[in-house]
Amino acid sequence: MIIGLEHYKEKWSIQTDTAIHPGLEAITAALEEVGNPHKGGKFIHLAGTNGKGSTATFLSSILQAHGYSVGNFYSPCIEDLHDQIQLNSNPISPQELEPIMQQLSHVKTPLTDFELLTIAALLVFRKHAPDFAIIEAGMGGALDSTNVIIPEIAIIPSISIDHINFLGNSIEEITWHKAGIIKKWQPVVIGELPEKSLAIIRKTANDLHAEVIRPKAFKDLSLKLKGPHQLGNASLAMEAAKELLRKDFSEEKAINALSSANIAYRFEEVFPGVIFDGAHNQASAEALVKTVREVYPGRSIHVVMGILKDKDYINVLRELETISDHFTFIEFDYEKALPAEKLLLECGIKRKTILKYNDILPVCEKDEVTLVTGSLYLLSLLRNAKYSFFRLYQE
Repeated sequence: MIIGLEHYKEKWSIQTDTAIHPGLEAITAALEEVGNPHKGGKFIHLAGTNGKGSTATFLSSILQAHGYSVGNFYSPCIEDLHDQIQLNSNPISPQELEPIMQQLSHVKTPLTDFELLTIAALLVFRKHAPDFAIIEAGMGGALDSTNVIIPEIAIIPSISIDHINFLGNSIEEITWHKAGIIKKWQPVVIGELPEKSLAIIRKTANDLHAEVIRPKAFKDLSLKLKGPHQLGNASLAMEAAKELLRKDFSEEKAINALSSANIAYRFEEVFPGVIFDGAHNQASAEALVKTVREVYPGRSIHVVMGILKDKDYINVLRELETISDHFTFIEFDYEKALPAEKLLLECGIKRKTILKYNDILPVCEKDEVTLVTGSLYLLSLLRNAKYSFFRLYQE
């Protein structure tokens, strides 16, 4: 059974603020109420448009392979609320989260849902005291609720246009937000960034006396996570681990950990011929298209898609139209979901239709690969066995 945040809010009468107010004032005040759990432990902070989840998973695997315990705070969830907060790659249980939410019900400072979850994760990590806690920013960086921590190292895998309603329309504005996770004297590992972003990151780091580390991507490493961009994410994790572990670092252990690491919805074959990938902006769509061409050259692709209103869905569509002439747009129950009708109208492909998320997907044509993409919220819905969408594949 999927248990969401609403379950805990209703049970413990927790009221949250539905409006997003970027800034750290509210969460700082609330953290004070619960004993400042962010002021202790060794943190790694990730911000960036794409690659955060994969890089965090790679780094967690490397650290665990070296015998260290690791906490992870991911954003957003994959299956349900509990997999956002993990200990040694295992989602926390409802029994673990229950007393934390009960404690948070006494907090007087008004919080958003994400601020509430951020504090819950920090309380879990204070209780279990993992050797390292890897924290993924929810949106942006500078004004994100996770930016209360002082990390041992910051990681920025990529920067592109995303969350334009909150972060701005220009790459410079968005980069300012991402650069906000860089802290004084603490190194930052960065991926391949646009030149304008790189200039801002370098200036920010220089002003804070923070070393900028740019690793070289692997060329021949075998990974479960497919796509050339994952080699770049793996190299970021490797470089961060070297910096964190110093003399304790073993390249052999790190390579073995990278080779076995996996994460849901990163070009994941859920059923034979059915791929789930949470591409939801132009950069991630470009990476997905490259991976499809690499893994399925010459195959017909059926794109099944649903996405959120604040995403760059036009450019995502344009990218996906380069590999497919068959689209199905999914109408799903989520307040931030873009109406499927809007996607249908914007799509330039003639062969297109709309389905509800709990309809049965028509049988694929022979040799056709089904690519399910867009919102992670949608992917979670479709993967849940109680929905009929993929019964045909399971029978």
